[in-house]
Amino acid sequence: MDPKNFLSDDEVKALIEKKDEFVFQQDDYFKLYNCVHCGECDTEIERMELKEKFLNDGNTFEDHKAMVECFEKYRSPYPTNEMRIKKPDGIPKESDTLFFMGCLSTIRIPRYTEHALQYLLKENIDFTILDKEICCGWHLISSGLTKEFNVCRRENIEIFKRYKKIICLCPACYFLFNKYYKIKMKTSIQIDYISDYLKPSKTKKEGSVAIQHLCQIKNRGREGVDRFVEKLLEKSGYYVKSVPHWCCGGGTGWLNRTDVIEAIARKRMGDFDNAGSDYVTTYCPSCWWILYRFGKKCKIKPEIRDLFELLL
Repeated sequence: MDPKNFLSDDEVKALIEKKDEFVFQQDDYFKLYNCVHCGECDTEIERMELKEKFLNDGNTFEDHKAMVECFEKYRSPYPTNEMRIKKPDGIPKESDTLFFMGCLSTIRIPRYTEHALQYLLKENIDFTILDKEICCGWHLISSGLTKEFNVCRRENIEIFKRYKKIICLCPACYFLFNKYYKIKMKTSIQIDYISDYLKPSKTKKEGSVAIQHLCQIKNRGREGVDRFVEKLLEKSGYYVKSVPHWCCGGGTGWLNRTDVIEAIARKRMGDFDNAGSDYVTTYCPSCWWILYRFGKKCKIKPEIRDLFELLL
């Protein structure tokens, strides 16, 4: 979306090799943060390292100060850590399994999360939730704030000692817990994504569906989840429309290069508007936020429904 400021994998690797030989300047922001972290390239981790160097070299980005202040006060990307979800009846107070919902899910898109909770309860999945969550730290590490991310990791690991299994609602949480948390944990723990618990609807559904599949699952070692979800919807009675997969723009949430995010999101909405489906859906909180926000802005024709609502 911004080819002038695009860094190829080779350019990123070259910068990493020579990072001790130069100092980033403030104008380098446009190149270094020209990424929504969909995970498709081979240098996602290196791009995070370059952002960390950019900040360590004395530079900043819009909302940098606010992000750190929210982290220090709330352990959240937002100026609050109060959940806005209406907790359905039936969630056990105690369980060996923790359903970790994430800050975006509980603060910005509560209805999406309520549908996920209702779905797990309907399927008789044993789990509990926390009264307050500490952010997984995705917005921090993907912005270059590694020191703050390490604090989130350390505090969450202390909480996770009480559980044998974690079910993640957010693919960013799932990625971080598996890649960055497990190596620091002294006890073994099973970390699943919510798609592992989905089943075809017991009541016959109808209508056609276009799906925003998950870059943060598809591009990070969990191949096949997209086809599993498609078959799930087909067995439930839906007709799945074929839409080429690419990022919706929501890989980092609404952070840093929002001009790039919005350009990607608007282009992606055109794909769904042209698909001719009754519904457009997803099973990722960040994708859902993009679909819901930009689907309305772009006035796309299909109804926007989260996957859990379509299966309930």
